[in-house]
Amino acid sequence: MEDWDPELYNRFRRYRAEPVDLIFARIELARDARIIDLGCGTGENTAELAQRAPGGFALGIDASPAMIERAEQMREGLAPDLRERLRFDLQDMREFAADNLYDLVFSNAAIQWLTDHRRVFARCFAALAPGGQLAVQMPANDHETAQATMRQLASESSWRPLLGDVESVSRTVGAPEAYRAMLAALGFAGIDCQYHTFHHPMSGAAEVVEWSRATALRPFLDRLDKDGAGRFVTELTERLIRSYGPARPLVFHFRRLFIFARRPAA
Repeated sequence: MEDWDPELYNRFRRYRAEPVDLIFARIELARDARIIDLGCGTGENTAELAQRAPGGFALGIDASPAMIERAEQMREGLAPDLRERLRFDLQDMREFAADNLYDLVFSNAAIQWLTDHRRVFARCFAALAPGGQLAVQMPANDHETAQATMRQLASESSWRPLLGDVESVSRTVGAPEAYRAMLAALGFAGIDCQYHTFHHPMSGAAEVVEWSRATALRPFLDRLDKDGAGRFVTELTERLIRSYGPARPLVFHFRRLFIFARRPAA
């Protein structure tokens, strides 16, 4: 898969910030908290977490060189005290490992890109200090019209040879009850897994497609050359115009899965 485009990803920053705000309202950070952000992207959330623990530190990891480069640029503009307590590393989440180190393992819209979620959460448990918190959000929106239409279009004869085996990323995300059982089996306590649906006004179907280009559409477009990608986007947009109907503004309903848990103190 091609590297991420930070500019495209942040084009809808106001909407992408809403689930982060929900997480921040739930977590409790001591002054000296040790924090890791898995899949940190351009690093703004990592910096905010570090700011909320003025005697602690935060590490953000991401497998995208472009995202880490942008995060480092952002870090250079921070006040010296905050900058010293904040670090970014180019690292694949699948290789993340630590032992009783962190008071918070945080991940926003990243773990859905991996397939073995049990392995990831087992590593999160091992990385947490006793009493440490887990706070994770993953898109769980594969049922929504845009993603369902992507899959349908990709399965049709004109696109199937190139795209027939491509899946929506959200389809790696299970139901809340599956994660409750998984986390309990791994030893977590205080488990809370729940859906929350956000309602984003959009100017129309083309704006939904633009939103999707940064995330859900990437696996499809990465398989195509420039001309093919353009045709796929055009066909998808035309279908979504018909599916969503004429109402303006269009309300784009986006469901996400939130997971909160703790490593037992004892």
